[in-house]
Formats: sequence, structure tokens, C-alpha cells
Amino acid sequence: MSTFSEELRKERMAKKIALADIAALTHINIKYLEALEQGSFDVLPQTYVRAFIREYALAVGLLPNDVLHRYDVMVTGKYSETGDSMLSQGPFSPSDALTIPDQLPEQTRAELMKQRDTRRTFVVTALGILIIAVVYFALNYTSKENLLQNAKEMPFQQVVKEQEKEFTPQPPDTASANTVLQPQSRTDSLVLVGTTTDSVWMAVGADGNPPQEIFLKPKQQYRWKAQEKFIVTLGNAGGIHFTMNGKDIGVLGKRGAVLRNVTIAANSAQP
Repeated sequence: MSTFSEELRKERMAKKIALADIAALTHINIKYLEALEQGSFDVLPQTYVRAFIREYALAVGLLPNDVLHRYDVMVTGKYSETGDSMLSQGPFSPSDALTIPDQLPEQTRAELMKQRDTRRTFVVTALGILIIAVVYFALNYTSKENLLQNAKEMPFQQVVKEQEKEFTPQPPDTASANTVLQPQSRTDSLVLVGTTTDSVWMAVGADGNPPQEIFLKPKQQYRWKAQEKFIVTLGNAGGIHFTMNGKDIGVLGKRGAVLRNVTIAANSAQP
């Protein structure tokens, strides 16, 4: 074991810090920390040796630059076994960072001052973000409370009735109570007839014209006319049965299924 590694281990043991604690703090595999204390540097990933030493030093409370300097001296073969022990500064804490001893080397003082300023900037920024988040949440919560107080709840059945009133066409006087007939239009080659077995919301467009929305109750019938094709959207595909020009098409889907923009043309009818 090298003198350098032995001093690292002694510093850790003197402060009663477990290797497992350092591993949890630095996220360095404990086997690499053990290799560091045993002087087995060939086991460590060479790209990260200096980074591991720096993190170890910070966790134990040593000055990283001093420890790295001693490592460099050891690597070059000039490490002195009788040299002074590593300069210990105790575990880092925010209060320690506010006071920097004058007797420290200039390079170390500069590094610690930089770390202190970084911590201060981070704390101020975090506090600013926290204050903004609290203010935003308070304003947003107050706004939602006001909206909830002013909002009026509408029963579900009332919503259904209003939708039925909006989308259900009024049948002609000559039609039966269970039949809704579309007024006659110009001579068209296609006549689509839908007969419902359940409540159905649908929208039907003829020959590229804007779709007509309609809400049909069970056992109602509706007719559409076109020259070339129909574009159909259904909210309950299995609730309505279609025929075109007297030929059966059937239902377009399962009960409760939603279908969008289904084309029904002359070739859709089955003989």
C-alpha cells in the first residue's frame, strides 16, 4: 500500500466515515474506493482516477487540490514518506464555505471562494424560483376558486335534453310520431334511409356539402339524398340500420362504436 493511499485511509478512519457512506455520497462503486485506499490504481478506470480522488477528498473533508498534488507527486516517484500529512479541513458545509482561513494556499483559497460564490448563486436562484412558483400557485388557485364559485352545475339529464332539442329535426305534420322524413329535394340518384334501434347521434354530408348533424331516438327513420355519395359520422354505429335505393347495407359497426367519415356510395349497397 502506498503512503498516499494509507494517508487517505487514515484520514477517513480518523473521522469515522465508512466507505459505504462515501460511495452513497459520490455514487462511486465501493470497489473503486477500496482500490484507491489500497493503492491499486491499475484497477481503477484511468480516465476517472483524478475525478475519483477529488470526490473522495471532498467527502472526507480534505482539500482536493492538495490531495491531487500529492497524487501527481506519487505518480512521478517523488512522494516523501516523511512529508506532512494532508491538510484536513473537515466536511464541507454551507457555514464552512462562508469563512475561508487566510493561511490556506492562494490556489486553494481561490478554489474555495469560487465554490462559495457558486453556492450563493445557486441558493439565491433556487429561492427566487421557489418564490415565483408559490406566487403563481396562489394566484392560479384563487382564480380557480372564483370560477368554481361562479359556475352553475347543470344536471346530466338536462344536458341530454338540450342536445336532443338541438340536433333532433322536427318531423313534418304528415309524418307519423315514430318517423322523421327529410323534405324532398331535387332529383337525386341515391336515397339513403336509416332506421334506428337505439339513440344515435350522427352527421351526414351529401356530395361534399357540409354535414348535417342529427340526434335520432330509437325506432325513428331518416332519409338523405345525393347524386354520388354520402360521408357519414356515427356516435353509436350499431344503433342504426341503413338501406340505399331499397337495397340493404346493414349496420356500419358495433353498438357504442364511433365511426368517422365513412363513405357510402352507389357500390356500397348489397343486392
